[in-house]
Formats: sequence, C-alpha cells, structure tokens
Amino acid sequence: MPELPDLLYIQPRLQAALTGRRVITAQIRQPIILRSFIDRPPAEVLEGLAFTGVSLRGPFIRLATSSGVDIIVNLMLAGRLHIQEPGDRAPGHLCLSLALDNGTRLNLCDDEKMAKVYLVRSAEASSVPRYGSQGIDVLSGAFTEEAFAALAAQHRRKQVRVFINDHTILSAIGNAYADEILWEARIHPKSLVASLTPARLVDLHRAITGTLAWGAAAVREASQPIHVKVREHMRVRNRHGEPCPRCGSTIRREGVRGHDVFFCPACQPATRRHFIDWQAARGGHAGEPPAE
Repeated sequence: MPELPDLLYIQPRLQAALTGRRVITAQIRQPIILRSFIDRPPAEVLEGLAFTGVSLRGPFIRLATSSGVDIIVNLMLAGRLHIQEPGDRAPGHLCLSLALDNGTRLNLCDDEKMAKVYLVRSAEASSVPRYGSQGIDVLSGAFTEEAFAALAAQHRRKQVRVFINDHTILSAIGNAYADEILWEARIHPKSLVASLTPARLVDLHRAITGTLAWGAAAVREASQPIHVKVREHMRVRNRHGEPCPRCGSTIRREGVRGHDVFFCPACQPATRRHFIDWQAARGGHAGEPPAE
C-alpha cells in the first residue's frame, strides 16, 4: 500500500503525466475494483474525460477532470499505478487501463484485486466511503502539538499504534511508517495513549512529522517509477530478527489488531506504566476496560 511519503512522490508525477490528457478508451479487466456513483456504464463515463489535476486526501488519489467527474483511487494493500509508455509491454495483474490521447496508458494493477476506483461527480466526492471521514491532515499546518494533544485526550484508551493508524483521527499514517514513527519516538506499540506524558506526546508529534519528511526524502532520492514500492530505507519495518540500527537488539514482530508490527524491545520497552490502572483512574471503581 502506498503511504504518505510514496503518495507525495506519486502525485506530482501523475500531475505531469495526466494534466491536459484525454481518455480515448477504457479497458476494464477487473470490474470488481470499480464503484460508480454515476448512472451510466463505467467505460462510457471514463472515455472522453480530460484530466485537469491530481490531489491527495489521506490514502486517496483524486483525479479531477474538466467534465466535473472525478476518479478517486484508493490503492489499498497491493494496488499500484503504472504509466505505460508507447511500445512498452502491459504490466501484470492489470485491473484497469486508460488509453490517453498521447499514446500513453494509465494502468492500475493489483494482484489482490482490493484496490478501489470510484467514479463520482466532483460535488459529491464526500459520498466515497472513508473519503469524507478523514481526520486531521498530518502534513498540514493544522497538525500542531496542541491539536495532537487534544486528539490524544479524546482517545486515551486506545493503544498508541491503533491511535496513530486510525485515519478518522490522523490522515493518514499507514502500517509501515507507524512502525518507523514509534521506533523514532521510542514508544512501545501496545502502550496506551493515556500512559504518555505531555512531553512524550510532543516527542510523538515530532516523530510523526520528522519520520514522514525523512521517508518522503528517501523515496524522492530513490527516484523509482511510481509503481515501485520503496522500502529499503526502513529501520524496523519487516526487519524481524535483524539488529536494531540504534542499539543492536533484535527487532521483534507482534500483532496489534490483526496487523504485524515491528519494534525494538530494548528501545521501545513495555513497562507497567504503559498499562493504566483504570480502577485507580476512576477513583476506586472496579473494572479495567480493554484497550481499544
């Protein structure tokens, strides 16, 4: 799944490749990925569209057109966008291919067929599932330390990994960079938000902004085609069994809400203070609610 640093690399390249181009034909190989809010056959809607711009909202890529119809793409787990130049072979696992008026093709490939492509009128974009419910943009000026602390206060019972991964709260941190952020902040992924002091929340906020900027720079430096996932720079993600680059301890993998998480047990220790005594916090009322 492309995450924010990847999308920041993809967006201007799509913008350059698509703006001013018109769709001549649409080849729909896997109809399951298409969701249309327009009462016409999808191929008929797509053919003739002229692109005017490309923007991002969380994990979504929005392709605007001059006709007032937008193509909103969520690549999900395994989706990839691919610009096919004239004469190049079509990529594998092709789900959707748009032939453009300059001979290039915009392809969407996905071996899991989980990607989603929404056809929607521009004014109705909020109808797209999860598009309108994105939380605060972590790349925007609105994502201040104060705003982050206020959100943390609203979600005290969540595990930190779940909290920063929730796109309705923070838009949008994916699994790979969530691991890198928590490693940078030296926070155990199963810590509760309520266990973090104000100073540690500042550390986490800085780790979010700093790690995403670091990731974006690494992806730019790799300078790969937009369909290539750049992960070689990762310090803990998918490094199970390898030494931590900071302390040399062995990177571990555990599960949080059905997702693999990678962390250093020495740099990110789990201690009793990570787990709140809810009985004491409630002034003596019995019962400890489960972490969300």
